[in-house]
Amino acid sequence: MVGTSAGKLSMAVVAATALALAVAASLSAAGSDAAFKSYPQITVPSQYDPSTTISAPVRHLPQGDQVRLPGGAWVWCEINCFHTLRNATIDFWRRYDAPPQ
Repeated sequence: MVGTSAGKLSMAVVAATALALAVAASLSAAGSDAAFKSYPQITVPSQYDPSTTISAPVRHLPQGDQVRLPGGAWVWCEINCFHTLRNATIDFWRRYDAPPQ
């Protein structure tokens, strides 16, 4: 009986730990989404097709500005954030004269 009780207890601890991690992850994700919504948004049209646009948040840091790409990476703004976002996303293939994949 003692071995069975210890097994049930360890299973309960594992289940409680998994639940706590899942709750922490969901709270972290919700907090990060809220943080992105607090950043100012920019919308940039393509240089080649003005009907194609993309929007992204911009954050201002002491070292300079960063724009968030669709994959989630923050990149430093080069000339300006509009230029960086446009060239890193919707005009990427045309900028490098490569056919779209």
